[in-house]
Amino acid sequence: MAKSPKSFLLEQLRAQADAVAAKRVQQLKLSREVVDRFDQRMHHVFQYFDEACKLLQVISPPVERSFELPHIVRYEGLHLERASVMCRKQRLQDRDVYDYVVVYYSLAGPSPPPLRIAIRRSPEVERALVHANIEFSGDTDSTVQSGATYNVIRIAPGLRCEVRFDPDFENGRIVATLRNVDRFEPVILDFETPALDTRALDDLVNLMLAKPSQFLLRAPLRGFVR
Repeated sequence: MAKSPKSFLLEQLRAQADAVAAKRVQQLKLSREVVDRFDQRMHHVFQYFDEACKLLQVISPPVERSFELPHIVRYEGLHLERASVMCRKQRLQDRDVYDYVVVYYSLAGPSPPPLRIAIRRSPEVERALVHANIEFSGDTDSTVQSGATYNVIRIAPGLRCEVRFDPDFENGRIVATLRNVDRFEPVILDFETPALDTRALDDLVNLMLAKPSQFLLRAPLRGFVR
């Protein structure tokens, strides 16, 4: 089978991306030791969740936590169904280092009942569902007797959750962003690199599984300094 021709556009984009990354490193005056320290910690996070996700997917543990959007949907009786980890690398100092690590997992449970709402309120409800990363579909229901028109929103029987880790070279932190882990609102924490150790990751898994956890107390919220 003949190989596909190389993409000239992708070659250009790679060269531009490498140049931008090199300029950023130069501006930040990052030493090789600093980059190594970040990369080793990010690699530790990736390796930890590479194994943890495989084990959790086999066990499929219950998650005794409820999630609620008031007057819209409530999830309970959930269990962890699928879990995976992925990463992306970037070019820094003539080598590939971690750009980010993301843990994805889904919580499965009973199907929420269909939501029948006045069509004028539909955009507000749909925005709330999108913001909470909840899958849904909608149909129009015309009631002949009353002459009113409603939307029927069918909400997916489960939640998509994620934890993302990004190195912040400029501020010397690793940023952890939690979505649908213990609440619908995203939580963003600033970790000093050494603080994101195995005990912290154990605490994070306990938080994901609704078990006692101190993970949210291990680092300040993004933008706040202790």
